[in-house]
Amino acid sequence: MKKVFFYLLIFIIPIFCFSQSNDEYFFKGNINVNNNGIDWVPLFSRDKPSLIANFSLGKDRFSVNPLIRYELDGFQPWGLDIWWNYKIKQSGKFNFDLGGVFPGVINQNISVLDKSLPKTILQPWVTAIVNPTVSYAFSKSFKLSVSYFEIIPLKIVNKSQLEHGRVIILSPLFKRLLITNKIYLSWTPIIYTVQIENNKTGLFSAQTINIGIKNFPFSISSVMNKPIYFGDLSGKNFDWNIGINYSFDLKLVKSENNKKIK
Repeated sequence: MKKVFFYLLIFIIPIFCFSQSNDEYFFKGNINVNNNGIDWVPLFSRDKPSLIANFSLGKDRFSVNPLIRYELDGFQPWGLDIWWNYKIKQSGKFNFDLGGVFPGVINQNISVLDKSLPKTILQPWVTAIVNPTVSYAFSKSFKLSVSYFEIIPLKIVNKSQLEHGRVIILSPLFKRLLITNKIYLSWTPIIYTVQIENNKTGLFSAQTINIGIKNFPFSISSVMNKPIYFGDLSGKNFDWNIGINYSFDLKLVKSENNKKIK
């Protein structure tokens, strides 16, 4: 029944996008190359140089947001998530989004005993995620957001695969700070909990710092992750990376005869 529900979503949700009256679409993205692949669930972090690419295509309330991750060592696929998001309420101080992942794929290195095969192979764990988000804007420069993620496997392929999990993220959102007329700094701290199956919940803090130049596509960023309480999870007492980003933001305008790009 779960699979039927999520397959229906993949066909029903795009109707919201194409039924909207606005003919202006957006296509934006960020490509990050870093020295250490960090995941929000510590179990899935890579501890290796990685490429993480986020893209977003949509208009008005609806967007499709692929997240692609690769290990740079051998350019091995790490994961692919297709995020869907619909802004149910997007005006005023209080906002509500309904999002999710379908499908979400994370590749795990699995040891193989068969001598005719490599010692390890990549085995995909395929999941879906339900993700409602509530935010409240206290001012033009400060907003507080709470996101809930329920992780549901679409198929169990081995005994190590997680049968279910949930993540809650509390995120204060600050306006980008101008250090000079051209140089900006953005800071995104979060506090989040991770519960895997029926194990004790872990509590973590993380932050992303990004420094760049206005109207210039390249910037430098760093992600830092620090456990407050591991619960039944395990990982590093402090994890961090540094990376280079390339970002773009395009507007696609549909006219009677063709589409124009701003």
